[in-house]
Amino acid sequence: MTKFGLCRRERLFCVFKAAVAGSALAFLSGCATSGRSFNEMALAEFVPGQTTYTQAVRLLGAEPVNTYSQLNGAMLAQWEHKITVLTDAAYYRRNLILRFSPDGRFEAVVDSNNVLPSPKQPADSASGYTQMPPPPSPVRQPNPELEQTVSSQAVAYPLK
Repeated sequence: MTKFGLCRRERLFCVFKAAVAGSALAFLSGCATSGRSFNEMALAEFVPGQTTYTQAVRLLGAEPVNTYSQLNGAMLAQWEHKITVLTDAAYYRRNLILRFSPDGRFEAVVDSNNVLPSPKQPADSASGYTQMPPPPSPVRQPNPELEQTVSSQAVAYPLK
């Protein structure tokens, strides 16, 4: 026992606990989130021309972070959620922009990042997903330009 009532082993354990707590605090201080988490799977339930803005907010489970009014009365609504660890050393970002008609009904997905496409949309639609080109043919095609024989005559020059 020491004068503080703790043996050496207990003091080492207290120092270890403090080090673990300090490390956890340092790690968590580098984490941040912005925007609002939203349910991207609900996008499958959206019906163009029928789903209203209010229904979209309810289905996605969050208010949009931004709304942009258009001159024709339409509106763009942006949902975004970003998680950052260690000051941008690693981050995950989801972004979804939907267009609503002047009467407040869903029209289309304008843009999306890290959001699965809706089953009601083809994968190559305006949602930002593109179809992969077909792979090259494994059968070699003849190319007459590459198969021509090269004829050259050697010339010798005397060295001085």
